[in-house]
Amino acid sequence: MIIDQLRKIQFLFMLILNLFISLPSLEAFETRDYLIIDMLVKSCYKDTKSCNTSLYKIYNYQKIAAKKKKFSCQTRLLGLEANLIMAMNSNLKKNEAKNIIKAVKKYC
Repeated sequence: MIIDQLRKIQFLFMLILNLFISLPSLEAFETRDYLIIDMLVKSCYKDTKSCNTSLYKIYNYQKIAAKKKKFSCQTRLLGLEANLIMAMNSNLKKNEAKNIIKAVKKYC
């Protein structure tokens, strides 16, 4: 009887462990999002015609950060949006964008 209970517990433990292993980690999503944001900024600086698309996508990330109450992240994303708007107007500040992207990686 005790052996049956131990086997049930062992089975449940293994089941739960497999569920956690199979779920993608939150860090992986954040890393992926950071890489996407970095790619969007680079495409905007290469071709200012792509800035509208980049702005729209970064705006969506900013809204998600606000909903999650990650205000440090949201602030950095707003700064990045402002930087991209300046890039659209040929007032390029790539060095500032690099610093903002580093801050996005740290705070988001």
